[in-house]
Amino acid sequence: MSRLDLSTASAARRFMDTKVAQRQVNKVLHSFPSPRFWRATQHTPLDVRTLSATGAVQAAPSCELYVALPFCLTTEPSQCGYCLFPTEEYRRADQLDVYLDYLAREGELYRDRWRALQPVSIFIGGGTPNLLKVEQYPRLLGLIHDLLPNLRAGTPITLEGIPQLFSRDKLAVMREHGVTRISMGAQQLNLELSLLSGRKQKPQHVVQAVAWAQELGLGCNVDLIFGWPQQTLAHLERDIRDLMATGVEHITHYELNVGGVTDFALHRRHELPSPELTREMYHLARELLLAGGYGQLTPYDFQKGDGTDFVYEECRRSFDAHDVWGWGYAAISDFPDHWRAQGGHTFMNARTLTGYYAALDAGTLPVEVGFAREAADMRLSSLFRNLQSLHVDRASYRANFGRDVLDEFPGIWQAAQDLGFVTVDDHAIHLTPEGAYRVPLLQTALMQGRVEELTEAHIAHLKGAPPTAVNAATP
Repeated sequence: MSRLDLSTASAARRFMDTKVAQRQVNKVLHSFPSPRFWRATQHTPLDVRTLSATGAVQAAPSCELYVALPFCLTTEPSQCGYCLFPTEEYRRADQLDVYLDYLAREGELYRDRWRALQPVSIFIGGGTPNLLKVEQYPRLLGLIHDLLPNLRAGTPITLEGIPQLFSRDKLAVMREHGVTRISMGAQQLNLELSLLSGRKQKPQHVVQAVAWAQELGLGCNVDLIFGWPQQTLAHLERDIRDLMATGVEHITHYELNVGGVTDFALHRRHELPSPELTREMYHLARELLLAGGYGQLTPYDFQKGDGTDFVYEECRRSFDAHDVWGWGYAAISDFPDHWRAQGGHTFMNARTLTGYYAALDAGTLPVEVGFAREAADMRLSSLFRNLQSLHVDRASYRANFGRDVLDEFPGIWQAAQDLGFVTVDDHAIHLTPEGAYRVPLLQTALMQGRVEELTEAHIAHLKGAPPTAVNAATP
């Protein structure tokens, strides 16, 4: 099978020219490679982050913790019309108690290993974590603090949720038990557009939740999505202005992913803004937010102030190794090993409650799939996350990987310069405003060669031939 060679600027330019008018797919959240290349594995995070008899550990210099809750309200259309993440339908309150029981059981399997762990941040996501009742937050947060006795005071702890399920009482008890910030997935303030997702929220739910967070001293982020079915520039501008008027400190404004068997992909694709209009939406929102006193921290994140307290699990500002521990249903753990001149490992927990509960009933960690990264995979994974910081530090790349990122992908960076996506100096590759919007395209070009190798190995594996490039997560 012939492979596409993007090592020259002309070849990379032709590749990008064929993609630039197409609808983008945001590839950030799972870094590299795609979970479609991950395989069933008997190994777990404890096999690659071992604890010796003397208490010595093998670990990156820093880490964070992701805690997952699986449940979402039932909507029509399902999955809010667009969501591609694994979730479970919430039907009754006792589901939450049962899940917390199993979350505690998984935590016990990590107790010895996590005793000395000091995450720099903790993110409680899902799913919809603010489905919990007021009285359940002390238990959830108590589990975290119990398993992390050395957690530093004031460690940022973010809890995700939807606007209509936040109440002042919930926020107060969250804060009392260590939550420092909430992240609210509003997606649309316009009521008609919001109803396309089957959600029951109203604009006042967002405004009230922001006000309560401010009153209680909680940090607050609100997510909005652009490129939504039937959305116009006027809709977008009104939403951005109304949200800024609340004084919320952080706004995440990201492009809709359209795919899978979702309602938006199957039944509303014809209602989506064109790729060119979607691009206009990005730049209009950016201009409005900058004019409103928000600084741009990533392609999609805007925050008041200097951003020094910015916490986002998918962004890196250097190439130094950093572990991610995933705890709960469908949670992902990620362990780079380039600090030991190796690749790294990633794992995903069971993506069904049946599988998650069954593994824990058997006394085993609920890992479903994993991937053992080679060095090239680790460089791409780190590069994808660093692109989120709007620049790529060449010295940090050299220090961690022993090569210059500009020399590794010369044709792609030159084509990106020619297209006005980046500027380059001796210290860094800097994204322009257009380049920030085009991060998904840059990622597509950067990973093209490696994806072709992985695809060939994946096909060979499915056919029963010996794999050549893809490995299940093996320590």
